[in-house]
Amino acid sequence: MRRTPLALGFLFLASACLAKDPTTRSDGTGAEDASGGTTQSGGVTGKGGATGTGGKKGTGGSTASPPAVDCTDSSDLETAVTGQYGATAIPTKDPNKRYYFQANWWGRGMNNPTQNINGLGFTINHAAGAASPDSMPMGFPSLYIGSYQGRGTTGSNLPKQVSQLTNVWTILSTNADQKGSSQYNAAYDVWLTQGSGVVTGNDPGPGGVFLMVWLFKPSDRMPRGTIKVDGYEVPGVTGAWSVWYDPGDYPRPCVSYVSSTKLSSFSFDLVPFLKDAINRGWGVTNSQYLSIIFAGFEVWANGDGLQVKHFCANVK
Repeated sequence: MRRTPLALGFLFLASACLAKDPTTRSDGTGAEDASGGTTQSGGVTGKGGATGTGGKKGTGGSTASPPAVDCTDSSDLETAVTGQYGATAIPTKDPNKRYYFQANWWGRGMNNPTQNINGLGFTINHAAGAASPDSMPMGFPSLYIGSYQGRGTTGSNLPKQVSQLTNVWTILSTNADQKGSSQYNAAYDVWLTQGSGVVTGNDPGPGGVFLMVWLFKPSDRMPRGTIKVDGYEVPGVTGAWSVWYDPGDYPRPCVSYVSSTKLSSFSFDLVPFLKDAINRGWGVTNSQYLSIIFAGFEVWANGDGLQVKHFCANVK
């Protein structure tokens, strides 16, 4: 989530901690290549954070089928993004809305990967290499809506104050069911900021927080912080979740909702997660602003063939 020179200073940033990517240049293919790049440090190598004893299992969670998700964005773009910090805008079939993709490989061990963009999805190629030698992932190739480091999407309805959100319908579909459960995750990285200004720094800034939704926990990695509750039913969300929370400032607090069972795809409303974090005192407040929604893979090793089949987000 930051440039390599900053990595030592923020070794344990949350999976929701993306960083500087101040300059871009056109390469004539529709993609952009940044010289600074963003980095992110989501999960860390698992050695046992303390398991919380005070959390209660939620009683309001639903085990019914998930609601129909109101998000129909699609795109016909086909291109390739190369370079450590390559990026490209993704126009949708709605002329008033576009997304962004960022390669975002900042860690050690990666092997000059390429991402093939297919609509609102991508496939990672040539990422194989040695495992990241520390707790930080090698990168977080991801799609996003919002404005980050001068790359702004359109039609996102962001930033929007949490208290004013009605729904945040979103879909993330991947091929994780074909790829095992080691050395990567499929995750959302949601940035909540204190004010409504465009994010210009490496993180949500003072008064901000990261909220993550992991579709599964890798067998050998874990989120920041410690487990507060396990087997938890988030009111209004299907399934069971473990919740990890780090109230520290590395560089901002981070709360991570991790599915107790491996999901390759997830269609849901983000608002119940936000409300739950507010009610439980896990860093999120009604006065904050939802500013950026990233979705993709945190990769600690390999990564070849990982695919986001489709990402969509509709903020209301």
